[in-house]
Amino acid sequence: MQTSINFLSASELASKIRSGELTSRQVVESFFAQIKKHNPTYNAVVTLNEADALAQADIADRAQANGQFFGALHGVPITIKDTYKVKGLRATSGYLPLKDYIADDDAVAVKLLKEAGAIILGKTNTTTLAMDMQTDNPIFGRTNNPWDVERTPAGSSGGCATALAAGMTSLSIGSDLAGSIRLPSSFCGVYGLKPTHGVLSMEGHIPPVPGQVNGFRTLAVPGPLARSVDDLALAFDILSQPTSHDRKVAPLLPDDGQAIDISKLRIAWMDGFGGVPVSFEIKDKLSGFAKKLTEAGATVHKAEPQGMDYNEIWELWSAFVGMQSNLDMSNFMRSIGDFFSKNTVKPIPMHRKIVGPVSVKQLMQALELQSQYITKMDNFLSDYDVLLCPVSSSTAFKHHAHTGNFGDFKIYNTPLKVDGADVHYYVATQSYTTIFTATDSPVVSMPIGLGESGLPINLQVVGKRYTDRHLLKVAKILDGYAEKFQYPLMRN
Repeated sequence: MQTSINFLSASELASKIRSGELTSRQVVESFFAQIKKHNPTYNAVVTLNEADALAQADIADRAQANGQFFGALHGVPITIKDTYKVKGLRATSGYLPLKDYIADDDAVAVKLLKEAGAIILGKTNTTTLAMDMQTDNPIFGRTNNPWDVERTPAGSSGGCATALAAGMTSLSIGSDLAGSIRLPSSFCGVYGLKPTHGVLSMEGHIPPVPGQVNGFRTLAVPGPLARSVDDLALAFDILSQPTSHDRKVAPLLPDDGQAIDISKLRIAWMDGFGGVPVSFEIKDKLSGFAKKLTEAGATVHKAEPQGMDYNEIWELWSAFVGMQSNLDMSNFMRSIGDFFSKNTVKPIPMHRKIVGPVSVKQLMQALELQSQYITKMDNFLSDYDVLLCPVSSSTAFKHHAHTGNFGDFKIYNTPLKVDGADVHYYVATQSYTTIFTATDSPVVSMPIGLGESGLPINLQVVGKRYTDRHLLKVAKILDGYAEKFQYPLMRN
């Protein structure tokens, strides 16, 4: 069966546009038609850039006819999470005070993509200031999962993942602090890359709110979501290009250029850590995948890094988030917040230190502790090419109502169900992702098939810091052993 334009990969579209088999205008028009037909159901794309995108497509086609090419994404339409500035478009980050904010410049990631020839279709939905694990906000409302509209695509890059799974874009750019690329990729069955911290530029991302000091100097990263590992690698190569717009990005380790042989790979895997429950269907799919890799000749061990106090790492992550997201809050106000939230956050290790007084000494202690865990993780991954593990406790769950608000942010006290057991909302959604945020590790979220529920199951493929290109090459090999499936709208 021939794949429609809307479900071709960005790499395939670039090739067909370059060869003249497709025009950029044909492709852009096809994606706008898909958006207009299906976006009312899924609410993934919240701001359209139609007139400019069509004009850019015509420019790309004229250039192609003259043998000129702008870059690796020449004439290819993509979407951008509504946390990034795109010149001339709204950049709201789902935050009411920014509902009419128009960006006067492009984020660095957007500049690099445009320079590579990409055409911006529009902006995708997110959570308020990218701080929830479901995609919903007071400006644009809720985004639905293409596998089941009663379920969430997760957050905060849920609009990106839904648009990809529904064929409304070929590639999308998101961001990740607690799993905001990895979880939506998993719930929608697409691919996502959380790169090593610091190797891609976050300049032009919201938060911070324009005009405010950027407190997020650790943890948060930009990254691509796509329908193939090849597209992740293509986008990463573009986004990691040196740029005069941001000189502080860290250099990557060079790729050795060698082809990867499955029989030479050393793979560690684990189906749970820290006592956090994982559904049977995820564990079963992960163990079956590990068995496939063993049968293919890889050296596969069920193993985990030693000396990892997961509760301590979760609390470390929360300490950084608390210090950086509330950098202008006085310790007096932090003490009040701590008093009223202490019982609420007690069962959530990744939230215990978000609220409460802080000091310079505590910041230095957190940085020292992070350094120790980075060393432990990278030492472990010196013996393995990758570590495989779950993305979360469950597959995509039904839209989950919040029980209250703390300022602009939602509070969830009603637990999620994991094989009938009660698991706190944030424990279920953040436990398996925040660990690798705290260790700065690069991670690919990769689908390996559908579970018994009929919903997609992803795993995290974790690599050593700064080896992102090697990680992507390994993920490409592993992807060959995953069960393939069609996205719901491909069946219509």
